[in-house]
Amino acid sequence: MNNSKDHIDISAFPDNLQVEKGVLKGRVGMDFKNFEANYLAVRDKEHRFLADEQVAELPDLKNHVHSKEWQLRTRSAKRVISYFKHSGHGNLLDLGCGNGWFCHKLASECEVSVIGMDVNLTELEQAARVFKLARLKFVYADIFMEQLPLSFFDFITLNAVVQYFPDLSKLIDRLFNLLKPDGELHFIDSPFYDQGDLQHAKQRTFEYYNSLGFPQMAESYYHHSWQELKEFSFEVLYRPDKSKFHKLLNKKDIPFPWIKLVKPNGKA
Repeated sequence: MNNSKDHIDISAFPDNLQVEKGVLKGRVGMDFKNFEANYLAVRDKEHRFLADEQVAELPDLKNHVHSKEWQLRTRSAKRVISYFKHSGHGNLLDLGCGNGWFCHKLASECEVSVIGMDVNLTELEQAARVFKLARLKFVYADIFMEQLPLSFFDFITLNAVVQYFPDLSKLIDRLFNLLKPDGELHFIDSPFYDQGDLQHAKQRTFEYYNSLGFPQMAESYYHHSWQELKEFSFEVLYRPDKSKFHKLLNKKDIPFPWIKLVKPNGKA
């Protein structure tokens, strides 16, 4: 992207996208509408709904039940922002952007124009209310259903959301189609498991959602393994340090990796 560019060109996007409450609305199936209802109910139970004023300050959330968690997200966000300040020029898709705080950080601090996409209309409308930048747009659409422009994005990020996609290989192939040649795909702050840990992780997830009264949400939370990435070339830009020395120092950092994949040459 030219450094002087201060907006994102959406002329290549489908004509059917209509703007309502600041959000470009595309196609979303009933399954996702049901998912949104359950997801929002869980977030309410977890005390994760934030006022517009709080969202505007993210990730610096203070005096809140989840403030310590957001301290970790702050550390992670600083790493990613630093990377894109040095390497990020072009169009970026943030898939599963939620209330838009991460999109806003990228668009305001880095030389990227950003599309934030989600199937959660409630949080997207909040994002559009709170964050207003010419080079930041929010889209309500299913990444597999909407006819998005191919080879349009230089970068795609998924921040703490890959666990809501059932088929990792299918997802990566789809996102590679949307990336330009040598475009980058980033999985940030989501768990990846060794094969031997998968069953225990699934059980913990069921027990957690069951304790909240929403056991059906466990069916929409998928546990991906490092093995699933073996068919792709990837680089781990951040790996949690689980050493005893690290624990003795009591260093607080995000417990999940940051993984980069580059679209292979010749991939359509």
